Formats: sequence, structure tokens, C-alpha cells
Amino acid sequence: LWLLAFLGSLALLIHIYAKCVGFYFQYPHSTQLEEATARNKTFPAVTLCNLNPARFSQLSGHDLYWAGEMLGLLDGAGQPLALESAERSRLEALLGTLAISEEEKSRPFDLEEFYGRVGHQLDLGEMLVRCNFGEEKCNHSDFQAVSA
Repeated sequence: LWLLAFLGSLALLIHIYAKCVGFYFQYPHSTQLEEATARNKTFPAVTLCNLNPARFSQLSGHDLYWAGEMLGLLDGAGQPLALESAERSRLEALLGTLAISEEEKSRPFDLEEFYGRVGHQLDLGEMLVRCNFGEEKCNHSDFQAVSA
């Protein structure tokens, strides 16, 4: 009796597995699409992250003297680090014109003023290359800055 129950269960298992394998190799697919056009779309939240802590074009010699190492532009000895060739040539030119006097070195360095002046200001008029939302063009006035 147990042998009959075992063989019956085994036969049912093999039958179900055979059906599943056969169904798998048929590669059935069905695609069903429903299109709807939404007239009122909510403008999405956009996050812009810039890994560069400062705009290189805004740096002065005084900034490089005080913050060059912090920005990863200079080593501990005040020598330029290996940067991309365009940045390196500009940095070397900036360093070449920097015969910083002792008076200039003693001038206080204000980190808040530094980041306010050389930090990325989210000037979208300058940063935004192209913007389309739906079928409408958008510009920098469609965005607002939120600092988190």
C-alpha cells in the first residue's frame, strides 16, 4: 500500500515537472500596454551634486596658499598634485604668478567667505545646458535651490 502511494506521488511529481519544463521551453510571452497621456504632470524634484568643492576658475593665489592642500590641489609642500593636464597647466600658471608676500600670507583667511565666493552657487543659467519637461521647454527660473 505504501509502495503504491509512493509510486503514485512520484508519477504525479514527474508529470508536473515535465509540464513545467515543456512550458518553459515554449518561451511564452504576452505584452499588454495601455497608454494614457497625462496633461498635468508634476515637475519632478531634481538633485544636482557636484563633487568639486570649489570653482577652479575663481581661485586666487591667497586661496591656494591657505586652502590648496584642503582642496586636493597642492601637496603638503605647496607643489601641484597630478591633475588633468588642462587644470594642471592653469594651476601651475596660477602658482607661477604667485609670489605671495609675507604680508599676503599673514592676511586672515575666512573659510565662509571663501566658500561663498568660490563654491558652486547653483547658477543654473550657467549650469543648465538644456531642459525639456513633457513637450515644454524649461529654464533656470523653473528651479529653486534647497540646501540640505
